[in-house]
Amino acid sequence: MKMGVDVMTNGVRVSLLCGAMALAGCKSKPVEQAPAPAPKKPAVMDAAARAKAAAAAAAHPAFKIFKQKIDMPVVIVVAEKTTDEQLKNLLWFLRGKVRDDKFKELGLQPTADQFDTPGYSSGRIDVYRGAKCANEVFITSGPDPCGSTVSHRSANYHWGDGGNRHADGGSVIGQDGKDTLVFDAGDGWQSDAEAAKDPDGSVKKLDQARIRYAQEQTAEMLKKQYDTRFYVDEPDDVLNVVSRQFLVEATMNSFLTQFKVLELDHACALHFTGINLIPRGQKGHVYPLDCSAAK
Repeated sequence: MKMGVDVMTNGVRVSLLCGAMALAGCKSKPVEQAPAPAPKKPAVMDAAARAKAAAAAAAHPAFKIFKQKIDMPVVIVVAEKTTDEQLKNLLWFLRGKVRDDKFKELGLQPTADQFDTPGYSSGRIDVYRGAKCANEVFITSGPDPCGSTVSHRSANYHWGDGGNRHADGGSVIGQDGKDTLVFDAGDGWQSDAEAAKDPDGSVKKLDQARIRYAQEQTAEMLKKQYDTRFYVDEPDDVLNVVSRQFLVEATMNSFLTQFKVLELDHACALHFTGINLIPRGQKGHVYPLDCSAAK
């Protein structure tokens, strides 16, 4: 039987990539059944809803950063009498700044250590009414000034969920600790800059497909007990692959050769133009993908 790329499952292809890395103990595991697809949602939020969100963001309450530390939530505080509606406005404001990469305008330091490199690939912002309880997430010993039975934060915004920079969400949190969702990644919201660049959502659709591909490749590598991660960043037409095994040049070259044999068609179908191989903790090198050789 002809054994082309088109008849291989993703698990088989990754098993061969794993073999190229010559990793001892790289064990196959049964492939889990894929979940049923979720109902389709609008690709982009309509103009009226976007305008309403923009008006809310413009009416956000004053806030200040209380404390921040990489790989920990950023804690900000607002006035104690801030209403839930004002907190919702603040969440929309934070969302806009984060989506447009305006972290420094918010006063944020790097929020996440991505493969030994500080950056803003993911993060969480916790909002507190007043400063009394704002330090609770950072307490490692001694008494908690507000008690430890439940978080006392009043709102929360997070982004970069699961390695997807578009996956975000915002909630207002009641005194009982229950979240009231304000928005999530499925609402099709765009910043003004995104809407100008991608009015119909087609660019984001391709970007999401690329991110899913990277997530699937990473998941398969993890199943094989292999320390290799795939991710998509800017520029989004380059597939990033980071691994400690790439510290050995021969191993990296072997991986690149096998990737071009096994994955070129799939990468080119997603319009990737290059693959960036990154030895863990070092700067990577982008190798162009010749999609004229793809099927």
